[in-house]
Amino acid sequence: MAARVSTLFNRNDIWLGKQWQQQEQGISSGYAALDKQLAGGGWPQVGLVELLGDSVGIGALLQPLLKQKQQQDRWQMCIAPPAQPHAPAWAAAGVELTRMVWIDSPCRKEQLWTLEHSLNSGCCSLILAWLDELSPTEARRLQLAAKKGQCLLLLHLPEAVVAQPHAVALRLLVQPNRYGCDVRIIKQRGGWPQSDLALGLPHRPKPLPPQSSPMSAAVTHGPW
Repeated sequence: MAARVSTLFNRNDIWLGKQWQQQEQGISSGYAALDKQLAGGGWPQVGLVELLGDSVGIGALLQPLLKQKQQQDRWQMCIAPPAQPHAPAWAAAGVELTRMVWIDSPCRKEQLWTLEHSLNSGCCSLILAWLDELSPTEARRLQLAAKKGQCLLLLHLPEAVVAQPHAVALRLLVQPNRYGCDVRIIKQRGGWPQSDLALGLPHRPKPLPPQSSPMSAAVTHGPW
């Protein structure tokens, strides 16, 4: 019996109460109210974070994280976004485009392959990705790959995925509103679910002057 219990303790999808004292300091989201609700005082350093709901218009929520992750001198990737990233707006917000890689593929199998290998490589500090669905097994593989490669994966998924039990570091329900977005912490490792939080987001930055480098020159496109 003791051996069976010991085996359970080694599973990555089971959290132990004593781990609360081992919570790693998080990365500030740039929004004090959100940091207060997040275990560790911010986004996890590594692991899989699920952002459920409509991701359109909430880019400003992630810009402070992008800028901080770029200090690690590793790549940031944007995989299968619903629309072409607006590079001038990102640059105007202070995001360094020369460290960003945009990968666009309509094939779900290729998306998952790219995600897992990019996470495992150790070359990326942050990956933003969009998928239409994710099984518990796939979530576990991505979580383990993110941990191995010391990378943070922010994965946008439909709200319907909330019914599935995924072993992830953090799961948020994010919905845009007139002034920013509403955020609900559904699940977090080392912390508790939280009530809804309304965040005011800055307006989209004005595009840079025409002489600025176009996206094709600033963002690396993958061969696939």
